Amino acid sequence: MRMNNEIDLWRLFFRIVERGSLTKAADDLNLEPSSVSRRLTGLEQRLNVQLLNRSTRRVTLTDAGARAYEQMRPLIDEMEGILADLDGQAPQVLGPIRVTAPVNFGERFVTQWLTAFQRAHPGVRFDLVLADSRLDLMAEGLDLALRIGEVPSCDLIARRIGSMPHLLCASPGYLAKYGRPQTPADLPSHRAILYSLARDRKSTLLRLHRNGTEAKVELNGAFFLNNVGAIHAAVLDGAGLHAGPSWLFEDAIASGSLEELLVGWRIAPMPVHLLRLKGRYVPRRVEVLVQWLEQSWREAGLPE
Repeated sequence: MRMNNEIDLWRLFFRIVERGSLTKAADDLNLEPSSVSRRLTGLEQRLNVQLLNRSTRRVTLTDAGARAYEQMRPLIDEMEGILADLDGQAPQVLGPIRVTAPVNFGERFVTQWLTAFQRAHPGVRFDLVLADSRLDLMAEGLDLALRIGEVPSCDLIARRIGSMPHLLCASPGYLAKYGRPQTPADLPSHRAILYSLARDRKSTLLRLHRNGTEAKVELNGAFFLNNVGAIHAAVLDGAGLHAGPSWLFEDAIASGSLEELLVGWRIAPMPVHLLRLKGRYVPRRVEVLVQWLEQSWREAGLPE
């Protein structure tokens, strides 16, 4: 019981910080403001430190309060998850999950997968961080990361859920101006749009395969971008040709806005993994989400 009381006090502190007001936090929790103030004071006395500066209109974090919020929030979330998992009478999937995914793939697929999961498990609270850079799971307090591409050897557990095919394409306007490449050997003379957040930002090497033969081509990087949505727009605008994920360009190719190039040649697909930290307790809610994402990937018709 004492542990639950401690958690409740920290949850009260978090709510005050997030609402910026004792009164608003009290309304959310169906408590009297005086009761919220007493409980907060009790937490501060127990810690022997002031967490919040109070005024008649708002509250602000002290330096100690800011550190407490940043460091205690993920710990309390994890503790709540452990207690819920140990409760054999509570099979529900409950609690917070912090996930990261690439921006455009997250907008197109991951967001709808998570909203569907939350409809099935309304007790889950999501914090989805869309970022094309590879965030540090430990530093960012992330439970799960969906990553496209090879996973470097590090303190992460990787679970492969599928692969992402790639294709080479350009706009009709670009092809009318610069011509259509007929073989991989033609590509160095063309203007290429390249993804600047690749693992090796300076790499312009493209590998294509056909009938057991590999062609290695050094692309002429004319335009570097750090977002695949911006790359999509640049390709449509005729800024150059691009080798990128099929899902991003299939609709434009079907409509005739883009044309696929060197169709007989294949670009190796990239692996897609779900990553989590090694040596950390994995709450049941995260395990259930991993299974859900694997199923969602298959149901979306994405390649395994």
